Amino acid sequence: MGGSIGAAVMKPTVRRINRVAVVTLDGLLESRLAGDLVERVAASPLAGRAVRGALQGPVVEALAGDLVRYRVADRLLSEGLVEQTTARLLEGDELEHAVQAALESPTVERLIGAAIESRLLDQAVVRLLDSDDLWLIVDEVASSPAVTDAIAQQSISFADQVAGGVRSRSRNADAWVERRARRLLRRRPTAPLPPEAE
Repeated sequence: MGGSIGAAVMKPTVRRINRVAVVTLDGLLESRLAGDLVERVAASPLAGRAVRGALQGPVVEALAGDLVRYRVADRLLSEGLVEQTTARLLEGDELEHAVQAALESPTVERLIGAAIESRLLDQAVVRLLDSDDLWLIVDEVASSPAVTDAIAQQSISFADQVAGGVRSRSRNADAWVERRARRLLRRRPTAPLPPEAE
């Protein structure tokens, strides 16, 4: 109980002391004496060394580096240099040469080989085949006019090949039957027959 009474008395006292200290400090800072003291400290060799040390420290170097990077990035973005550089890179031969060189490197070849042999590719294919989106794409492609025209042309070409084969076999079969019949009847052909296909 004595502790709570002491705390109750101490709190207002501490607040008053804090207020008096703040008022005293404000008065001191506003006085001419404080201005003279600050000027003397700033002009002293000790303050000069402290400022030089602070300006040569790693924090200032890091801050200056960040400031330069920010300024460069800001200039690149504001003047459209990023867009111009990107457009030049995409339109020029440099990107194509870089990609070609990368694709021909043994490291990329090994990486692609490892990717093809990995279980990850098998799992990706299984997931792709299970996907409804894949079959929607397949249906869309299969029903496109270009694909249906190609299938029709291929079908006509295949039908022509089959018909040609059937005609050839039919002629050969007719000629074989006629040769056999003439041999049985011992007659000579009126026109030359195609060679015998056995």
